[in-house]
Amino acid sequence: IGDASPLNTTSFGKIYLAPFAENRAFVRCVRQFLRIEIVSQEEISEMSGEASEDAATKLLRETLEKYSIKFEQIKAKLIEEKVEGATPFSTAHNWDIGSWDYALQFVSTPVYQGKKSARFEIREDQPLVASGKRAEVTIVKGTAEGVTKDTWYSFAVFFPTVGYEFDSEREVINQWFQNGSPATSLRTRKDRILLESGNTTASRKQYDLGLIPKDTWNTFVIHFIHSYGSDGLIELWHNGTKKLTLQGGNMYNDILPKWKIGLYKSAFKNGTSDVTKRIIYFDNVRVGNDKSTYETMKPDM
Repeated sequence: IGDASPLNTTSFGKIYLAPFAENRAFVRCVRQFLRIEIVSQEEISEMSGEASEDAATKLLRETLEKYSIKFEQIKAKLIEEKVEGATPFSTAHNWDIGSWDYALQFVSTPVYQGKKSARFEIREDQPLVASGKRAEVTIVKGTAEGVTKDTWYSFAVFFPTVGYEFDSEREVINQWFQNGSPATSLRTRKDRILLESGNTTASRKQYDLGLIPKDTWNTFVIHFIHSYGSDGLIELWHNGTKKLTLQGGNMYNDILPKWKIGLYKSAFKNGTSDVTKRIIYFDNVRVGNDKSTYETMKPDM
């Protein structure tokens, strides 16, 4: 029994075969759902009249050259959120945000790059969100978004003098959350930046990264080898300077963590804080993979 296949079909009829039609449909679904400008080889052939791998390569090369982008930069990034456009954080896994206006706003000042940044605010008297006083966005959830053991994270963050006053109680601005609590988190307390990490609640330690530079943008690049064991690694850069290299377990003996940014403050629930509100701004949020480097993950790239 004979059948048409890519091996025995030539000319225009080739692009109507089932494998080509399926690939074309899949790429169009990805383009519509993720709102990224990609085309399949079959679509290029529809436009050019021929199915040519060289045509696809040429289109990609010309596009990258037009915007001065290296292909390695594309491979190295899983997610990039510059808080621009009509629907910022549209690719985020989840929002733990209250329904009130101040919880999360997209504002025109201050901004790190572009025209907008994300403004998070929590207050002591606000209702509980997910059992706590928080305003957080989960950027990625472990393997659900392709995150592996070797993952990079970066962002720009702004601490305003008015809205982020000295407090003896701590808050969380980044957390790698698992099974009820984060094994690793980025926190602030007494105007200092702290990284807390360990592979059990009992083994977690705090590492002081220095005073908070306020009323200016701070950049963070954090490289993880997520692991419960001795092969774990955390490398952290703050404002272009490498501040920390930690080896050893940095997650619980569980699935890969989800990464949350924003604000969470347990002292607001307990009534022990010196302040009544917290305001913070984020911009240029990125997640990279094992192809990433510090250079490709810098928030200003």
